[in-house]
Amino acid sequence: MTAVRGSILILTLWVLIILALLSAGISYRASGDIRISRYESSNLKGLYLAKAGILKILADISKDTNSYDSLNEGWNRDEARPNELKFGDSAVFYGASDEESRLNLNSSNLKKENLIRLGIQDELSQAVIDYKLKKQDKGFEFMEELFLIDGMTREIYSSMESDVTIYRGTEPKVNINTAGENTLRSIIGDEILAGKVLEYRRGEDDLEGTEDDGIFKADSDISVIEGLNPALFNVKSNSFRAWSASSSTEDKKIIKKITAVADRDSRIFYWRED
Repeated sequence: MTAVRGSILILTLWVLIILALLSAGISYRASGDIRISRYESSNLKGLYLAKAGILKILADISKDTNSYDSLNEGWNRDEARPNELKFGDSAVFYGASDEESRLNLNSSNLKKENLIRLGIQDELSQAVIDYKLKKQDKGFEFMEELFLIDGMTREIYSSMESDVTIYRGTEPKVNINTAGENTLRSIIGDEILAGKVLEYRRGEDDLEGTEDDGIFKADSDISVIEGLNPALFNVKSNSFRAWSASSSTEDKKIIKKITAVADRDSRIFYWRED
């Protein structure tokens, strides 16, 4: 009788152990499901907040009615000095840059010399031109297409990525108010003239993006710089690179980031989510 009771006790203990293990497993799985659910919820919330940031900056750009675009406009913000909106325990950082400050690889007037002045070797520059001509009217359809060209490396691509674009049709002109030093040198072909443009733009405080900037407000103003060809430039842009990042205000961790290229009417030509 004692042996039977002992067997029952042992069996009961094993049943309790098994039930405890099952309970722990179910609890762990439920906890995992909750964590996954919270992550997916946070990710989805972050995505829509980042999208809201893109819509906000595009709306701000569409309201810009100046006859020119320059570096001291309110929409012209990078990640170091973003615009910000707060929504409860979340925040959205956003801004934009002028896509027409970049050399257009699909330009109808693109020449090998433009690429060489960007620091690309002669042979590779010619290969880029040849590839573009081979594509005819299509031109470059996405930036990573450059890797299909023999000789293009990740290092070279990274060195030129911020100075070039493919999202402006075949328009050859760049905005003289926003073009960077590399782009100006590439377009003008004269470092002294490029330096004069930058000096004029910086104004008395010698800083760009401030209130005293020298701005070319009309195409006719370009002739202020003697020797400059006005046919190479414009002063009003129609293409912009918008960016937006959503974040938790508690830990400042970026949840979702979106980069988009759009025109002034908010037509999207490029969209990337990170």
